Amino acid sequence: MTLAMLESGKRGVVARVHGGSHRREHLLNLGIVPGVPVRVVRGGGAGPVVVEVLGGRVILGNGIACAVDIA
Repeated sequence: MTLAMLESGKRGVVARVHGGSHRREHLLNLGIVPGVPVRVVRGGGAGPVVVEVLGGRVILGNGIACAVDIA
């Protein structure tokens, strides 16, 4: 399952990040790396995904949220 598919209010742990080094670096800077727990504040649709990670909130476009596998 990807981060983009996770419904609002659901939690998971980042399992893998797909994509090139630029995408990985961007997500690393946001705290979205394998092993880190996340909670979707708003998502599960076609628009942007609001994620709570490491005590903060970030907004990800649906495309980049699709590149994050959740366990």
